[in-house]
Amino acid sequence: MTTHDESPIIRTTKKRLAQGLAIIVITIAVGAGIAVPLWNQMAANPPPASSIVIESPPATEEEGGEAQEGTEESQGGQTGGAAPSGGAGGATAPAAGTTIAILAGASVQGAPDYDPDSADVPLNENIVWVNKDTVPHTATSGTGAEDPNSGQIFDTSIINGGQESSPVQLTGVKEGDEVPYYCQVHPYMTSTLTVGPAGVGAASNATGSTPGNASSAGVGGGAENATTTTSASTAASNVSTASTAGATAATPAAATLKIPQGASVQGNPSYDPDPITVKAGDSIAVDNEDSTPHTVTSGKDATDPNMGKLFDTSIINAGDSKEIATTDLKPGEYPFFCSVHPYMTGSMTVQ
Repeated sequence: MTTHDESPIIRTTKKRLAQGLAIIVITIAVGAGIAVPLWNQMAANPPPASSIVIESPPATEEEGGEAQEGTEESQGGQTGGAAPSGGAGGATAPAAGTTIAILAGASVQGAPDYDPDSADVPLNENIVWVNKDTVPHTATSGTGAEDPNSGQIFDTSIINGGQESSPVQLTGVKEGDEVPYYCQVHPYMTSTLTVGPAGVGAASNATGSTPGNASSAGVGGGAENATTTTSASTAASNVSTASTAGATAATPAAATLKIPQGASVQGNPSYDPDPITVKAGDSIAVDNEDSTPHTVTSGKDATDPNMGKLFDTSIINAGDSKEIATTDLKPGEYPFFCSVHPYMTGSMTVQ
């Protein structure tokens, strides 16, 4: 290009070009110097999981009628002071007595999480956690993922944003006990429950939930029955746990499915091997080698109406293991995913 007098216009010089390239190279080098040493830390602390949306099928008129009938029977039993003596299948789930909120923004470390933070709960009373946040959370007994007794007293499992947990009761506790709990998805979220004396509603719930247990006695008798019921349930749970542990020890896993380090980062390998091939009846050990909680849940994703019906490990904390039984699975291919990080998917082939 030239001017009107045909003299050349110099757009730049070699020196200025070299200076521009030097600035670009220095900028890239500084960015790499920051990102590379911190890469493992960034991979170990991914952003909060997105909300898991589970679509429940609409209730039919028949189901609605049965639910209404069960509610009327339950209300009649509480008013008249008598509980139905039918089997466990006919029992109506007791209503919640204590409600605890998981506050919006609780997934941000340092923000308020559970409200009330230290709740007083009557013995044998039902508790419901309402998730007002936009990401999934849990309420799990224990001081953290490293607690060997984590989840033994209670565990709500995953509570999606905007949803609430099923009513839970504390197992194997007594008046005056303090029960710490935390969120398995965000372990820095912690709180405490203090067990108080059983109230009228709590005693009625505990008595009414036991098949064949008549409640013609007064409040004092109801509280006594509640204590007996809790002890019996705890004993049965311990026996069941011991039997399961013995069966697990007697039958070693035929295959191992690993959740590799960094699996929570979208785009990284999620499961290893993928697909995994087993024979019908084999048990599969699932080892979480990542630094965050995961699950192995049957289904294509969180919108699958049959998710978790074939198998579900529930939460597997970092460094922990759980097993999947394939006894009831027919030969075929079964997709699965992580309910905490729905973008993590895998496939199981049963021969």
